[in-house]
Amino acid sequence: MAAPNPPLPPRNQPLPPNTFQSVNEPALHDAYEYCLDNESQIEAGGDTTALAHARCLGYLLRELPTDGQTVVANEILECVSQDSDMNELGKFYVDHLIRLCMPFITST
Repeated sequence: MAAPNPPLPPRNQPLPPNTFQSVNEPALHDAYEYCLDNESQIEAGGDTTALAHARCLGYLLRELPTDGQTVVANEILECVSQDSDMNELGKFYVDHLIRLCMPFITST
């Protein structure tokens, strides 16, 4: 029998405003704007799991080192240009990055 998945990160932390500069960091700025738009659309629908996936992408853009930010921003922009589901990308990161770290996260 497989072990149950650890809980998803808190879903009640909205993304902060976009602080990436459109002149100096156009890919990051545009990708984060898509994250904010996606978050607001999903929030209106009430799907809390999809909301966690959408916010995951935005927080990755904010918190990853520069190289990681660039990779995630390019993946988000590719999703948008191909009209694919950004939430699937967010789910991928939750399932393959965030959940991977969950056993090591302890509360203090």
